[in-house]
Amino acid sequence: MNKNLLVLLLSALILVVGCKRDTIPSVSESDLKGLNIRPADFKYFSSRSKINFDDGNNRIGATANIRIAKDSLIWISITPGFGIEAARGLVTRDSLFLVNKLQKEYHAYSFKELSQKLNVVVDYDILQSALLGDPIKPITNNKGVMRNETETIVMQQEQGIDIINYFSNNTLKLTKVLLQEPSSPNNLMLEYADFQEVANNILPFTSTITAQYQDNQQMKATVVAFQHNKAEFSDTALPFPFSIPDRYVRKQ
Repeated sequence: MNKNLLVLLLSALILVVGCKRDTIPSVSESDLKGLNIRPADFKYFSSRSKINFDDGNNRIGATANIRIAKDSLIWISITPGFGIEAARGLVTRDSLFLVNKLQKEYHAYSFKELSQKLNVVVDYDILQSALLGDPIKPITNNKGVMRNETETIVMQQEQGIDIINYFSNNTLKLTKVLLQEPSSPNNLMLEYADFQEVANNILPFTSTITAQYQDNQQMKATVVAFQHNKAEFSDTALPFPFSIPDRYVRKQ
């Protein structure tokens, strides 16, 4: 149960599809500006969401309460059922902490350690963007921009990782982000749908996240789908209660 809770929490904070790089016409700088890329403007965010987890062997459904202090903290509480909190997590700019209340244990990772453990690159910006449907890295020019009949595709690279952004030509909103290591089969994709306006921000209320990774020379996939039942942006500070009891045992 502890491993499932860890992966559920991490996935809730961070879809795998093949990325076929067809040759399609480039778009102009004006086309890029027309994408209307506008990251969420806020100080604090909170939501109550339903999460479904499937790693091929286990399926878990849960409720998650999520809070964000923009660019600094992410807090999440997981309740699998019966109204009892099973896990609580806190993400800072450089680390992630998870308390498993059912097993009376906790996990603590730097993002470097976490990326090595999951075999997929992950950092604070990726997790925050995954929750809000924002581009992971700012899109400022038209290099590596392509277009087909339904999508505009913006390609970036960060620390050796390919980041491929898919925008709908109809809505001009980000619908998918693929992170892929060129020399590895590991990849992570975030997919967004059901866009709704919340406090002058456009937020995807439905997300599906899949990490595909190699484990002991076998390819595995973990899929998490979550849907916001309620979401709010606010200028009023939110509490981020988090502590690790002395009696809890640290797990790797």
